[in-house]
Amino acid sequence: MRTFLFCLLNLLTLPAAFAQRGVPRPPDPKVAQELLQLERRWNEAIVSRDTAFISRLLAPDFLYIAADGSVNDKKTVLLAVSNPNSVINPFQSEGVRVRQYGKNTVILTGWFLQTGTWLGQPFALRLRYTDVYVKQGGRWQAVSAQAAVLPTGRKS
Repeated sequence: MRTFLFCLLNLLTLPAAFAQRGVPRPPDPKVAQELLQLERRWNEAIVSRDTAFISRLLAPDFLYIAADGSVNDKKTVLLAVSNPNSVINPFQSEGVRVRQYGKNTVILTGWFLQTGTWLGQPFALRLRYTDVYVKQGGRWQAVSAQAAVLPTGRKS
C-alpha cells in the first residue's frame, strides 16, 4: 500500500514538475506577432545588407550552425551578410511555427527558398531553420540559429 501511495503522489506531482521545466505553451499572440515581424525584418536585412539591424538583433554570444555543420559567431555572420560577392534575392519564411517557453524564450521553426548569386554564379537553396530568441534587457535577441538543406524535390 505504501508503494502504491508513493507512486500515486509522484504521478500527481508530475504535471507541476513539467510546468516548471519550460514545457512549450501556446505562444502569447502579441509575442508571436512580434517575433514573426522580427523574422521578416531579419530576412529583409539580409537582402539589403542592413548589418546595423542584424547586429542589434543578434545577441553578443549568438551562434549560427550552418547547413555544412560549421559554427559561426555573430562577427562571422555580419561579415557574410556584408560580403559583396554575395547577392541574396528577397525571400520569406514559410510554415513558421512559434513555440514559447516561459515569458522570455521563443523558438521559431520554418523553411525558405533562398536564391541569389555567389561570385556571379546563381544558386537556389531550400532550407529548414530554427531560430532561438531570448528576451534580454526588455527586447528580443536571437541567441542561436541553425539551417539544414532540404533535399531536392521536398518543399518543406
